[in-house]
Amino acid sequence: MYKKIMVIAALALIATIAASPAAMAAKFRIGHHRSVMGAITVVAHKMGYFNDTLGKGKYSIKQFAQGKLMRQAVLANALDVGGAADRAFYSAISKQASIKGIANANYWCKANRLLVEPNSPIKSVAGLKGKKLGIGKATGTYFTFKNFVLPKYGMTTKDYTVINMNNDTRIAALKSKTVDMIGLNNPQAAIAIEMGIARSVETFCKYANNLWIIMGNGKTLKAKRAQYVQFLRGFIRGLKLHQTDRAKFAKVYRSHLRSKGAKMSLGVVTASVNDLDIRLLPSEKDYKWFDFMGGVLLKLRKAKRTVDLRKDGMDLTMVKEAIKAEGWKEPAN
Repeated sequence: MYKKIMVIAALALIATIAASPAAMAAKFRIGHHRSVMGAITVVAHKMGYFNDTLGKGKYSIKQFAQGKLMRQAVLANALDVGGAADRAFYSAISKQASIKGIANANYWCKANRLLVEPNSPIKSVAGLKGKKLGIGKATGTYFTFKNFVLPKYGMTTKDYTVINMNNDTRIAALKSKTVDMIGLNNPQAAIAIEMGIARSVETFCKYANNLWIIMGNGKTLKAKRAQYVQFLRGFIRGLKLHQTDRAKFAKVYRSHLRSKGAKMSLGVVTASVNDLDIRLLPSEKDYKWFDFMGGVLLKLRKAKRTVDLRKDGMDLTMVKEAIKAEGWKEPAN
């Protein structure tokens, strides 16, 4: 009985500490993708919008190479907020993971390209038959390609060889003809095109309604709710700059990319950020896409159950509060 009382007391103490002013004052931890899907977050940070909304020195920001890695960091309680592609997000929600979708950051179907060498005879995905594709096998990009693009051409994964590789090695592999086609996000894809190393064959827009979801950490959503709203207010200010002064947005984003060692023209960066379509609140079209994709994931055993995101897995109250506070108007469909 004494042991039981001590356990209850310990749990109560932990709950008290979690709700204490010190815990509430902990830095708000932000993750962003290194590709163009993370551009809004980066620009909001560089422009000082998060300093204004969250407070200078009251947040941290970290770059990730994949949305899946950000999702894992959120689940491990190493981040408060991050982003992930629709597939990675839905898969986690289906397993009742401790995350919530708190907004739709952008649509990324234009930002992901299938590239070939400039003189390649390949004119479409059909030309991949009997050849090699360089791509990240565990990514939302490959999931979309495999399950939504290939079937439109009457093809399966048996029709080509897939070479698993990260973003940094794909352009070199294409240039050396180690592979015949690669899947790559902007701005890396735009750089390869501008340099004359690659030619774009296809984007995913005809085949998939790809969303980039902002994820909130289920362990901190309640305690840090005010900070989530302030993060979203800063994010919306980044969106406003994207909408009202694209040239400045591109310059700020280019400065960030160059600080990370990427060498690219302003034209490449501008083309990349121009590919971002933005709506913070999912539409019925988006929910129907999740319904369809969820069925595919369940069949492939990549989801534990189907989820109606209209009712479960999303908490849009914070972004609606931020939208109202910032006077944001969603672009027309």
